[in-house]
Amino acid sequence: MPPSRTRDNQKNGEASTSKVESKPRRHRHRSAPEQTTTAPGVQKVKAALRQTRRLLAQDNLAADVRVETERRLKGLEVELQQAETSKKERAFAVRYHKVKFFERQKVTRKLTRAKKALESTVDASEKKKLSTELHDLRVDLNYIQHYPKTKKYISLFPPEVRKGEKVSVASQADTERTNKEREELRKWIREQMEQGDLPGEPELELPSTHGKSRAQKWPQQGTSAPAKAEAKKLDDVQEDDFFGEDDEDKDEESS
Repeated sequence: MPPSRTRDNQKNGEASTSKVESKPRRHRHRSAPEQTTTAPGVQKVKAALRQTRRLLAQDNLAADVRVETERRLKGLEVELQQAETSKKERAFAVRYHKVKFFERQKVTRKLTRAKKALESTVDASEKKKLSTELHDLRVDLNYIQHYPKTKKYISLFPPEVRKGEKVSVASQADTERTNKEREELRKWIREQMEQGDLPGEPELELPSTHGKSRAQKWPQQGTSAPAKAEAKKLDDVQEDDFFGEDDEDKDEESS
């Protein structure tokens, strides 16, 4: 009768079990949430302002505490203004991102064609005409990329112009005022370009630098009624022929 090896098997099993159990467990440490460095929201600053004003309303407040609280009140008022401006900039950036993107594509294509035509022409009068057109297109590109962040966007290509719609008599006055405001913005852009605060060749700018410039802030505050009407049209914008390729671009691709 062959010898039994039951005990050896049991010992081997116990040894293997003990080896498995002896392995240290790995503890997964959850990383601490990253601290945000963004400015506090408008509501948070308003709440702090209300508490500060309540404190100042107390009659028995110590003189040193009152001075410190008044200093804090002024700081919070500045902080509130900055928070409201940042909130407005973010809202407009999201609201007009689409129309700005397509207008930038449109102007960039025209600008590329004008540069090619200027390089290939030899006629002096034609060169002068193309140079003027090229400069105007660069103004338009700066208009799109460096439009005042806290101002409702006025489109370079209004929907009724793109679609060939007739403007009613009632809205004719508003359209004229909107056109005037657009030209004032173009004039402001030209001045910033002449001073060197905006690039003379914005088509060479990197996408990450769009909106970042040394340009002075747009002097006028608020938005006129026709500009608000123009902004409403941009909100309701649909994907029409303007958002596609130009006919000239299609001809170039087909050839």
